[in-house]
Amino acid sequence: MSRSTDPVDWSTLEHAYGTAEDTPEQLRALADADQDVRHEAFGELLHSLVHQGTRYQASAHAVPALLDLVTDPEARDRDFIALLVAWIAIGSDEGQLPDGIRIDRIRSQAEGGAEVLARGRYNRTHAELHAVDAYAALTAWEAVRDGLRSLRPLLRDEDPGLRTVVAYTLGWFPADAAPDEAAASLAALAELVTGAESDEGTVAVAVVAAGLIGADGSARLATAALDDERALVRWGAAIALARLHGPAADPRVAAELTHWAGGGTRANHEIPYLEGDVAGYATLALRQLGPEWAQAAFAANLSRLPQVDAMEALTVAGEAFRYAFPHGPLPAGVPFDHLDEPARRLVRVLADAPASWQYEGVEFGNFSSLVGEYGLPDTQSLLHRYVYGDRTHGDAPTRA
Repeated sequence: MSRSTDPVDWSTLEHAYGTAEDTPEQLRALADADQDVRHEAFGELLHSLVHQGTRYQASAHAVPALLDLVTDPEARDRDFIALLVAWIAIGSDEGQLPDGIRIDRIRSQAEGGAEVLARGRYNRTHAELHAVDAYAALTAWEAVRDGLRSLRPLLRDEDPGLRTVVAYTLGWFPADAAPDEAAASLAALAELVTGAESDEGTVAVAVVAAGLIGADGSARLATAALDDERALVRWGAAIALARLHGPAADPRVAAELTHWAGGGTRANHEIPYLEGDVAGYATLALRQLGPEWAQAAFAANLSRLPQVDAMEALTVAGEAFRYAFPHGPLPAGVPFDHLDEPARRLVRVLADAPASWQYEGVEFGNFSSLVGEYGLPDTQSLLHRYVYGDRTHGDAPTRA
């Protein structure tokens, strides 16, 4: 086991399943010669240290040992371990995009969390539990921030997967939250972007990360990438410039984003953001361009919804609902023909697209919940009846 875990009394720390006494063994297993052992340990650490995006006391303490492995050229699966480090820093990226991480908000929410932890595990109020969670998230992010100096040289590693994940990680430490790191990270990313051996996906991720960092020079790097002949690099440039410039962005940014958002592009698993959902990220970024592009974004969302399954449809439908239902859920009993035009368009598309409700052949609960949250029938068959009429089942939603 790495010497960086030796001073830690893991029995005093918590993870998702109780005390973290098993964490050192799992960290050791990441270096095992047996791939099955390594992968099992990775899964155990992922679920115990970053359970559904929540971080714990043990999460920050595991970072030094993980960084030791990531920076060891003899270690195996370094790209996976680096991704675990990134997730420890942020929880999950879907809650951070498109604007990037807001450490000031997390820091405010974490106030009092350390004192609650010092008092013991029991009799915590809901507010105290929230403060403890935020404090764990903050200390986890800070632990990874303190290791960025050892991560940046890996942008020159021969493993493209590792380079990509490290570029992704650097973007979660923006200039306003980590000013001492941002300039060095941007310089390293710029070197990667201009490197002759850099592949398309890695460059695209580096450009997005530069936009999330938001340091002096980020816009210059992204603007140059907007002219790149590689489509995925232009996608990354448009994502970055939407964040950096918002409504003042070059019109080509909107054109690029609407192209990606409305297409049938499948997940690109070389891209870590949103598990490779490049079209979904483009959909989120369109929001940053302001109301002038809201209708175009909505049209792109409606075009994409029938082309994807529920996992990717979640992001698309979420943005479409923001536009079509600006006042939130419908009151109970509102018939379909009383909806306004954008809402009717969206509901009809959802009613006519059974594949968008399904993941691996089964109706996906998270997607059904999203639809139901807006006061609509929460299965595709019931929504179809709501739109087209079936008196035996009723024509209006029954949810408030």
